Amino acid sequence: MIRFGIVGCGNISGTHAEALQKIQEAQLTACCDIDEVKGRRFGEKHGCSFYGNYLDMLKNGEIDAVIIATPHYLHGQMTLQAFEAGKHVLCEKPMAITVQEAEQVLAKWEEQPDLHYAVCYQNRFNPSYAQLKTMISQQAFGQLKGIKCELTWHRDKGYYEAASWKGTWKKEGGGTLINQAIHTLDVVTWMIELPEKIKGKIMTTLLEETIEVEDAAMATAVLPDDVPVVIHDSNNYSSDPAPSVTFDFEEARVVLTADKLVVNDVAAPLEEGMVSEVAKAYWGAGHLHFVRAFVNQLVGLPDPHAEYLAVEDALDSLKMVCGIYESDRSGQWVQLNK
Repeated sequence: MIRFGIVGCGNISGTHAEALQKIQEAQLTACCDIDEVKGRRFGEKHGCSFYGNYLDMLKNGEIDAVIIATPHYLHGQMTLQAFEAGKHVLCEKPMAITVQEAEQVLAKWEEQPDLHYAVCYQNRFNPSYAQLKTMISQQAFGQLKGIKCELTWHRDKGYYEAASWKGTWKKEGGGTLINQAIHTLDVVTWMIELPEKIKGKIMTTLLEETIEVEDAAMATAVLPDDVPVVIHDSNNYSSDPAPSVTFDFEEARVVLTADKLVVNDVAAPLEEGMVSEVAKAYWGAGHLHFVRAFVNQLVGLPDPHAEYLAVEDALDSLKMVCGIYESDRSGQWVQLNK
C-alpha cells in the first residue's frame, strides 16, 4: 500500500484524490494547505489527516509519496524538499517556472535512484493520444511536413480573482502558455521531439486590467529538417473547446484532441477511456491512468502505460514556454536544444 499526502487542496487535488480512491494499492493519508478551512474540509471529505505546514507533513513517516498541487512557483521548491525527506513525488505541471529550477529538480532526483518522480501530463494517457503515439512510432503516415497547435479557452476576471497567485509572473510564472497551453506543447515534444528553435509574441488583451501576464500568444517553432510548428493560444474565447493539434504528414492529415483522433477526415476507433467524475471535460480523462501508472511503478506492478509518465521529458514543454517568453523580450529566435 502506497500512502500519499497531497499538498494544495484546490480544484485539481480533488481529481487526484478521486484517482487514489479507485486504486487498490494506494491510500490518501494526509493533505496540506495554508488555508485551514479549505484544507480541513478537504481532509474531512476524503478521510485523511490535515496539516497546515508542508514540512510537518513530510516528517510523517507513514507517508510514502506526495502529490504537489500548489501554485506554480512552489512546485520546484516543494519537490526538492520532498526528495530531501525521502518521498516519491507526483507533481502537477509545470515542474517549475524556470528551466534552471527544473534542471535542479532533475539533478536532485538523479542523485536518489530509489525515489520515483513524475509530472502530471495526464493527456498522454487519453486513448486518442496513446493511439497516435503508437502510429507515429510505426511511421504510419510518412514524412512529417508541419504541425499546428490551437488552444482557445475562456478565462475571465473571476477566474483570476479567485486565486491571487494566478495572473502574476512571480507566482504563476506566466499566463495562458505556462498554465494551459503547456499541455498542447507537450504533444509536440512527446509525439515528435523538442524543436530546435522558437520565436513568438505574447500579449495581454481582454484581461489587461486584471492580470500582468499574457492572455494570448502566438509562436513558430522549427523541428529538424525545417518542419514548422505553428502555435496559437488564447484565453479570450467564449467557451472551452478541446485544444487541437493538427499534423500534416506526407500521407495523411491527422487531427488530435483529448477524445478524438481524426485521420484524413475519418474518426479513428479508440479504446474506451476512463472518465473522471471530478475532472472537467477539457482536462481530458487521463488522470486515473496517470496516477495508476505511477503507483504501479512504486509497488512493482507491470503497467502498459508506464512509458507515458513524464519525467526528464517534462522539461521539454517548459523549454518551449520559456523560449517564447524569452523571444518576446528579445525579439529574436531562441535555441531550445542548446
